[in-house]
Amino acid sequence: MKAKIAVLVFALAAVAPSAWAQEDPLGELSQITGLSERKVQMILGNRTSFAEYPYTYQRSLEKFVDAVGEVRYEQLMSGQPVELQSADGRRIVFQIRDRELTTL
Repeated sequence: MKAKIAVLVFALAAVAPSAWAQEDPLGELSQITGLSERKVQMILGNRTSFAEYPYTYQRSLEKFVDAVGEVRYEQLMSGQPVELQSADGRRIVFQIRDRELTTL
């Protein structure tokens, strides 16, 4: 029984790093801009589906544009790839494809 558990733990440890390496573009962009993931979704997607839209959209949009820059915001919204630097110094390229935020 202990051998089975040990093999299972070893197998999970071998597979887990690839699962942890998956990037979360929404989370990364949230950290870069200082906004919550929900607010980033509201800015990049269909804003009217969020109940707080009438009250917080404009402030959140201004904060987002201040963080990434107006030119980069326009590029991102037009579907072009945009390179941003994370807090830990990594350069991440974001792009909106088929209404979904991805990293390249």
